[in-house]
Amino acid sequence: MLFSVEWLCRIAGVAADAARLAEALTARGLTVDSIDERGGGAVLEVDVPANRPDCLGHRGLAREIAAALGGRLAPLAAGPAAAGGGERVRVTVEDPRLCPRYTAGVASGVRVGPAPGWVVQRLEACGLRSVNNVVDASNLVMLELGQPVHFFDRARLGGGGAEIVVRRARSGESLTTLDGVARRLDRDVLVIADARHPIALAGIMGGAETEIGPDTREVLVEAARFDPRSVRGAARRLGLQTDASFRFERGVDAAGIPAAQRLALRLLEELAGARSAGEFVDVDPVPTAPRVLSLRHSSLERLLGYAVEPAAAAAALHALELDPAEPQGDRLHVRIPSWRADLEREADLVEEVARHLGYERIPARAPEIAAGGASAAESAVEDRARDLMAWRGFHEAIGYAMLGAGEDAPFVRDGAPAAVAISNPIAEPLSHLRRSLLPGLLRALELNLRRGTRDVRLFEVARVFLASGAGGPIAEPSRLGLAWCGAASPAHWSAPTREVDLFDLLGTVEGVLEGLAPCAGIARQPASAPACDPRASVVWCGAAGPPLAWGGALHPERQEALGAPVFVAEFDLAAIAGIARPAPPFRDVPRLPAVTRDLSLVLAPRTTFAELLRALGAVPAPAAVEFSAIDRYSGPPLEPGEVSLTLRFRLQPLERTLTTPETESYRAALVARLEADLGVRLRA
Repeated sequence: MLFSVEWLCRIAGVAADAARLAEALTARGLTVDSIDERGGGAVLEVDVPANRPDCLGHRGLAREIAAALGGRLAPLAAGPAAAGGGERVRVTVEDPRLCPRYTAGVASGVRVGPAPGWVVQRLEACGLRSVNNVVDASNLVMLELGQPVHFFDRARLGGGGAEIVVRRARSGESLTTLDGVARRLDRDVLVIADARHPIALAGIMGGAETEIGPDTREVLVEAARFDPRSVRGAARRLGLQTDASFRFERGVDAAGIPAAQRLALRLLEELAGARSAGEFVDVDPVPTAPRVLSLRHSSLERLLGYAVEPAAAAAALHALELDPAEPQGDRLHVRIPSWRADLEREADLVEEVARHLGYERIPARAPEIAAGGASAAESAVEDRARDLMAWRGFHEAIGYAMLGAGEDAPFVRDGAPAAVAISNPIAEPLSHLRRSLLPGLLRALELNLRRGTRDVRLFEVARVFLASGAGGPIAEPSRLGLAWCGAASPAHWSAPTREVDLFDLLGTVEGVLEGLAPCAGIARQPASAPACDPRASVVWCGAAGPPLAWGGALHPERQEALGAPVFVAEFDLAAIAGIARPAPPFRDVPRLPAVTRDLSLVLAPRTTFAELLRALGAVPAPAAVEFSAIDRYSGPPLEPGEVSLTLRFRLQPLERTLTTPETESYRAALVARLEADLGVRLRA
């Protein structure tokens, strides 16, 4: 919005150039976007906030300048007196909610002609063109006070211009506005009507029938306040945005309407030689009660972060034309002027003091944050998990932390806390915080399948939200989730493509666990995992404590809905971070030869490889050792259920070469431990 620097300085009672005004206004939250030259003078383009309609006129902005630069606001020139006896116009307001105040005055003996040069310059500086001395007078009122007024040619009003009715439009009524467009009206449009029909759209635009013309001799002056919502709705429906509707939509000062009426009548006398009746009609059905807010000095210090002397706070409020009374203890009662509709609570007064004293006085320091973030160990595990999954060819997904009620219920373990409901969700399907990452991953996987991507490997590292109950804080443990379908490995010419199976998932999960918590002794055990097929699901646990990971083949019903075999897993990274130990340091490449031996074993029925590894790991080794299975056979001549397994161990000395007796002694100890613990025998 454009403001004349000369006009602002005259009203504010200061002598300052455009740059000084721009600096002062911007520092007070009224940003000056540019400085230009228009109409023979400097002009400021100011970004007026929507909650400051008092600054949509030069007087309101000058009030801020006077407070900032120590000026004294020039008083408005006196005009005709307010309502008295013998009114020449009768005004009826049918809906006081839509029109809380309406004034009407009459000026006669008007002579329409060109406006003086200073009027033309002021209007051009503010982006308006001069029409004639009468119309220009109404624009001057709007630009100075921020209060639109409208002039009717009284001779063109029905019933001799003796009656004005503010009412809703009736069905079938129409009005040709000043822009020459005939507009159909409905009951949601508030109109100004004479004794016959509508003559103006309230707060938007007047009608062409009562337009000021060269032969106008008597003018009916309207100054009013209309409901902002009503004006906004009517302007949108009619597609008609005007300078007047822009101001009425943001709200005008009801108490300032008589001042606008008096200024309009005075300008008509000054510019057009008019004679006013000396009075005007003022219909104020619901007078606005004065507002008083309390300001505590303790609130000033708490919200601003520094101590403010009571006298300095009172002086700041006085400078802004607020009206603080004498302090009563810690409280300062402040009478709010009618034009400051944006001041509604104590914090608003604190901001006013801060604006006047200067935002630069607020100390810069980091705020205290009650919510704790991830620990260093947990953050390290999260970063390592991303690296491990990316190295295995998985693509990272980022899902919503919100989902629908009950959507994650199949994906959480028995006894899990209830889902945390969001008090103000952005949409019904996003009404709760997630307790598992798998619903979001499966949603992303399904989207890929629908778009023709058959091979999908997705993972996500993020937080879930678990209620602690009894109004306690919400736990936010970190999780790693994965979803996998399609090929077990990328296509390559050297081997045919194979579909992913449960063993691919097991190997991936155990590789990630070993990478996250090496040497932690994590073991796998068959168990029912959430949302998984009970026949093909596994849980991984440490030596003690809750499960660290769980997963398997997705439940058949869910696989059928997706149309493809899918494998999922979820890791509790917070729990893993609690048991993770630093990885062993890297060593130089061994310079000594390794020793390799094979054991041909016959396993009893239902003996697992994990049981073998536990038994073998209990035997002290003369050097670093690695075990691997290289051959497996079942069938004749073995007994039913028995398995023949060739197990290879590899000893890698670092300091000296192993002797044959040492190697054979270790081999015999392994065989003895397997026979004693698991009933395993050497194959003949």
